[in-house]
Amino acid sequence: MAEVSKTPVYNWLPQKYIDLVENTANPMLSEYQQAELDYMRTRVEQPRGKVFVDVGAGYGRVLSELSRVSRSVIAVEIDEEMLGELRRRAQALPNVHVVQGDANQLSDLLKNHDMEKPVFICLQNSLGTWKGDWEKVVKEMKRIAQERRGEIFLSLFCQEGLKDFGIDMYRTAQDLVGEPDLEHTDFERGIFRSKSGYKSQWWTKGQREVIRRFLDGQKVGEVVAPAYYLLHTKYF
Repeated sequence: MAEVSKTPVYNWLPQKYIDLVENTANPMLSEYQQAELDYMRTRVEQPRGKVFVDVGAGYGRVLSELSRVSRSVIAVEIDEEMLGELRRRAQALPNVHVVQGDANQLSDLLKNHDMEKPVFICLQNSLGTWKGDWEKVVKEMKRIAQERRGEIFLSLFCQEGLKDFGIDMYRTAQDLVGEPDLEHTDFERGIFRSKSGYKSQWWTKGQREVIRRFLDGQKVGEVVAPAYYLLHTKYF
């Protein structure tokens, strides 16, 4: 299958994202977002004593919930459009700090923050649409988590669910990501493409196993669903 090179024309306007993703009418996406929240509410031990680091926080979809259950929250984001809404939401939450920058340089971005027992979270398949090398941010999260007796919670889409669940999901969010390009979407490799240049990796079993082995901590929990995968690892 030929690779496609396009200049993306989609626009990550926060309100459009809220309307089409957070408030989605798609059952799978709604279930997925709820599963992320439910896991963080119930499976992270003693969250009140921990700092949650939302890596790729976007406009702050889970900011209010994290603020409520944790000691503090550090929300890391690079996208200018998302930062405005993220900062607006953070202003109403006393224990939230917004950090602007490239999460591939996470060690530098967080060097002046209290990071004892941090819980790094990377939600809603952010690694699948990562700007730059996604392996770098995983390495950065692991490095800090190991040094500070922390945890990592990753949330990914599964390649096995792209055809049966993903295409319908992207159609409900078509005004955000563009019309699905079925000719150039690679279902076997888990690579979704839209006609406007949007691209997302849905991770194969082999890729997910590579990530799990690389994290190399104590597996606290795991959720395997037809379309998504949640992995929680700790280092203490």
